[in-house]
Amino acid sequence: MPRYYFRLNKDGDVVKLPEGLDLPGNAAAREEAVAIARDLKMGKIQPERKWAGWVVTIVDQHGHKVDSVPIDLVPL
Repeated sequence: MPRYYFRLNKDGDVVKLPEGLDLPGNAAAREEAVAIARDLKMGKIQPERKWAGWVVTIVDQHGHKVDSVPIDLVPL
């Protein structure tokens, strides 16, 4: 199973989430990124931080960008 990593990006700032996840494919990685973005938007993760304008970027085990999810656009 491929391993995926998630990064939070905005204007050159990057927050790397420390743990990667073994997931069955890109669609599952996107679902996870949407869940992370939703949790950030709702304040479940680091509620003291403002996440407007940030993007959750998915990177595969080889370091290639797979997809990205803008936190602002994720429905609650």
